[in-house]
Amino acid sequence: MNDLKALDQLGTITDEMLAGLHADEAMRLRVKAVVQEGRSPRRRVRWTPVVCCAALALVCVGVGTSRLRSVQPAPFADPVQIENIAAGDGAVEGARTVADLGGGALVRKAAPTAESLFATADGDIPMVSVGGAVYRLLTQPGDVGASLRGERLGSVAAFAKEPSLASAEQMEAGISNIVPEGTEVYAVAGMDASTAVLAEVDGKMRLFQRVSYAGKGPGAQSLEKTFSVRGAVEKLELSGVGELSGEAANAAIGVLLDQAVLTSADQTASRQFLTVTLQNGLKLQLGVSGDTLCGCGGWSCPEFFEAFEAGQ
Repeated sequence: MNDLKALDQLGTITDEMLAGLHADEAMRLRVKAVVQEGRSPRRRVRWTPVVCCAALALVCVGVGTSRLRSVQPAPFADPVQIENIAAGDGAVEGARTVADLGGGALVRKAAPTAESLFATADGDIPMVSVGGAVYRLLTQPGDVGASLRGERLGSVAAFAKEPSLASAEQMEAGISNIVPEGTEVYAVAGMDASTAVLAEVDGKMRLFQRVSYAGKGPGAQSLEKTFSVRGAVEKLELSGVGELSGEAANAAIGVLLDQAVLTSADQTASRQFLTVTLQNGLKLQLGVSGDTLCGCGGWSCPEFFEAFEAGQ
């Protein structure tokens, strides 16, 4: 046959040779799966639709299983036994929708997010300043006993709804958005005033903890200067990890105060917390983000987390 005539008939020849071969989605996925598994097909096989679907399902299950094996599970709380799951749009108040896995299925529920002790308000945080340092209201305790009230530090010189806009002079003089002008501020008996203070809110003596605010952090002060709890800890609770008490708790805090390095003047964290219960019954708290603890500034200290784990 003449070569030019053969080329003229190329379209017809191709149609005859490839008749019945359809490059559908199932074939594309199978070829992709074979390539990913590092295998080369030895021969061309024409699969019926049913067989193709079954093979594709097996390949997908195999790939999914291998991926699941390589992923480390996140920390979970106790197993939950699923017996009945309500259907329809009406949700039961307080119930958790887990999954429609069938009767008797076992799953694990994620550990609950820790609760912050820091009070919140619309706009700026509820705070009071003393000598330029800023302290944030804590939700606990609701009323500090008179025995824990220390020396008088000063009084609030001005009330402002947006103290973040106040000048350095106003911060130094004393400003608040939670207590009125003239309210007296006290130290906590037996504690450094640079760590926490007391002030009366709605007729009750309340606890305020030193924090970063509006870009202002600890300056040249160390973590211990703004969080002076060495030797005074009763219990440490690290959300999602566990707790330490007594000597083990104080040893871990000692590592934190000795080795923490300031990485940010103003940093916060809201999903994980280190709650510190003091021997006087009061509680303070630091936010946790990775290996950084956040209070008055962000402080990196991987050694603390190693010490905490070793103390358990």
